Amino acid sequence: MKILLLLPAFLIWALSIHCQDKILLMNGSEMDCRIVGDSGTVVVFELKKKSGKTKTREVHKSDVFSITRSSAPERVLYIQDSLFGDIYTIDQMRMYLAGQRDGRALYRAMPTAVVGFLICGAAAYAGGDGVLTATAPPILYMLVQLAPRIHIREKYMSNVNYKYNEIYASGFEPPARTRKILSALSGGYLGSAAGVLIYFIRN
Repeated sequence: MKILLLLPAFLIWALSIHCQDKILLMNGSEMDCRIVGDSGTVVVFELKKKSGKTKTREVHKSDVFSITRSSAPERVLYIQDSLFGDIYTIDQMRMYLAGQRDGRALYRAMPTAVVGFLICGAAAYAGGDGVLTATAPPILYMLVQLAPRIHIREKYMSNVNYKYNEIYASGFEPPARTRKILSALSGGYLGSAAGVLIYFIRN
């Protein structure tokens, strides 16, 4: 009989172990964690590593959009204030953060890297053993990537309803642009190295 009385309490305790808190940051990152402290300006939380170990971190509330505890509904900390550049409403900012999150996690710039490899490789090979022809093309190719518009395809979206949404696109563009630039630079330099290597092998 006593075991039956203790069973509900045990189930609640077991469920609480698996429930997690969530913190949505102003850069679009969402963390599953366990919140262990709140000083009023700083949130202290624990993250579990892949190794199983737990590390403690803290984040200032100005960098937090919302906090969702396992036992409570979401609490939004973001406040619209145009004086500080926060021009979006809560719903609009949520859309902007979704764009940031997708741009960082889902956008792929492999074609940019491949084209950079081919162009810079050909330029380095044509230039022979010149240092300038091996180093300048990757930099120029990287600078070119600052101009074209980022094409947001459906495969890059966590939700296709974001399509043609300008606020989502404005959040998606910065992290995707950064990834595109880094891919251009890495692909360009790999191509230059390959072009110089082939030149020396053939000559």
